[in-house]
Amino acid sequence: MKRYELVGYDEASPATRLIYDDYLRSTGSIEVPYWLQSLGATPDLLSAYWERTKGSLLHGSLPMILKEMVIFVVSVENGSRYCSACHAHAVLSLDPSLKFDQLMSLTVPGDASAGLPPSYRAALDFAVAAAQNANGLDDAAFERLHEADFSDEEVLELLSLVNLAVMFNSYTSTARLPLDPDYRPVLDEV
Repeated sequence: MKRYELVGYDEASPATRLIYDDYLRSTGSIEVPYWLQSLGATPDLLSAYWERTKGSLLHGSLPMILKEMVIFVVSVENGSRYCSACHAHAVLSLDPSLKFDQLMSLTVPGDASAGLPPSYRAALDFAVAAAQNANGLDDAAFERLHEADFSDEEVLELLSLVNLAVMFNSYTSTARLPLDPDYRPVLDEV
């Protein structure tokens, strides 16, 4: 059963094409990814998803590599094949010294084998815990972030990234989006 329609750039309505253009301009990408194309038939919904993404991923003070790592670990935790591959691709593009095999160590709380700064490890551990059980996060989880030198604003930014990842994990998994051609799978197909 068809769960979505991919609307390519050339077939897009003028309203959809404006959003595609904003995505391409804002990210420096040369291709519109499948997640955007899958929303292309509904410009209002496409706009809502894109604005949410820009607000959480493209703005703020956290380093882009950390943001991509956070979304990657949450996506793996949630079993999102599309998002884990998409954000693995982004992490590896931002840090070519990190190898594909090292990515999975990012998902293991406390694992230092990837050589991350302690603050990154604290953020990733927080993100996984939040994805596993948001209601179970106690004050100590937030204190560990402050001890790792995250400001209150950066903690909110981390929460926003976890929320963004969960939203897209649900969407892309339910739609069963195929991987874009340049994405390497991290998780097996369901």
